[in-house]
Amino acid sequence: MTDEFLTKGLQDDRYLKALRLVDEFEDKIEATLREFGQRMVAEHPDLFETNPDGNERTNRNPGSALAHTRVHYPMTGEQAPEVDQTWGLNVHLYWVTPEQYERTDVDGALRAFGYKIKYADRDIDDWVVEQTRARDLPVETSENPYDSNISFYRHVSSVAEIEETADVLVDHFSEFGDKYATPQDE
Repeated sequence: MTDEFLTKGLQDDRYLKALRLVDEFEDKIEATLREFGQRMVAEHPDLFETNPDGNERTNRNPGSALAHTRVHYPMTGEQAPEVDQTWGLNVHLYWVTPEQYERTDVDGALRAFGYKIKYADRDIDDWVVEQTRARDLPVETSENPYDSNISFYRHVSSVAEIEETADVLVDHFSEFGDKYATPQDE
């Protein structure tokens, strides 16, 4: 880093402008995820409390992910499973190295826009993956590098791809989300 770089940064308020851009970008991503999450919740409302807000989290510090933004909706509705750990719908945008999701077709960071059911039974996740692959649905699956649950996602590079992916994933959850409910005869 040179003195000229620091001087320009001070004179042109580059640092402040960069912070404002980051904040604006994060706000837009969080709003997009909230809209996506609400659509997902609407597909199986009996799994969630009435009008859930969801808890958002953004992390810019590289760890297991390069960065991520996610919104978590606890599954506490009348059809939510009664288990030790409260399951939750986690909608997210992860920036990860392609290798983490076993992808060789992506240069740079993989931007995984998707969802998972946090703390779900592994047998249910495996069944949904099996059905997704058997039906050749346009959804990628990945062993989640952050916990034991499967992520259902698509790599995105634009707003149009995010919107298309949201539609595909809402349809996916619409079809398979009831598998995460308490069985009706219990």
